[in-house]
Amino acid sequence: MTDLFLKDNGGFSNYTTEHFLCFAGTLFCIALVLYLGKTRWDEDQKVKYMTWISLAGASTQLFKVFYRWDAGIFNSTQDLPLHLCNIMALVMPFIIWYRWRTAWAMTFFWIMAGCAQSIFTPTLTESLPNYEAIRYWMVHGVIILGALYGVVVLGFTVTWKDALKSALGLNVLAAILYPINIALDANYMYLNAKPPGTTFYDLLGPWPGYIVALEGVIVLFFGMLLLPFYFRQRWATR
Repeated sequence: MTDLFLKDNGGFSNYTTEHFLCFAGTLFCIALVLYLGKTRWDEDQKVKYMTWISLAGASTQLFKVFYRWDAGIFNSTQDLPLHLCNIMALVMPFIIWYRWRTAWAMTFFWIMAGCAQSIFTPTLTESLPNYEAIRYWMVHGVIILGALYGVVVLGFTVTWKDALKSALGLNVLAAILYPINIALDANYMYLNAKPPGTTFYDLLGPWPGYIVALEGVIVLFFGMLLLPFYFRQRWATR
């Protein structure tokens, strides 16, 4: 039973029945929490319950580090929580608990423009019931929920200044992680090579060209994410 849960099985493939079921289940859970937060929970519950959900996501990420270390199979090139989605999972509980709009606005763009595509084109290799599969869907579902929760339930909004800060912050984070990747022979944030499998990165050309292409994608996606807020503001002032 432990092997079934923890031992790598390499059984996941994109666009299979498992992928579509996990994708649909993730979207359903996100929609359910947004509905409850918007219509059923009071102001205290909105923060308290979403904080607990965020902590559950962070815990699944941290458990991966501890169990692999304890089992003697920890690999610093893969198991540190330094991918963007993993970092978001660890900071989301603080953002929600403190209603930290500034941090939420920055991570909103990172999550919706970058991390969200990970449920469409997963970089996952293990299939359920393996723990890595559970962690993957839990982490990505929770951070996408956190980004949308700020808008739908907490009433946060973003501006072009937030988008600019987010773009600059992403480049600073990449500049910090790139030398770490070199030192560890790792590929966190996929700065040194494309992720495995069929992903969005395949559309952007070979390394290092896709890094430059990503800068253009950031501008395009961030602009698209700003449009609903722009039109909502225009509509409110009419």
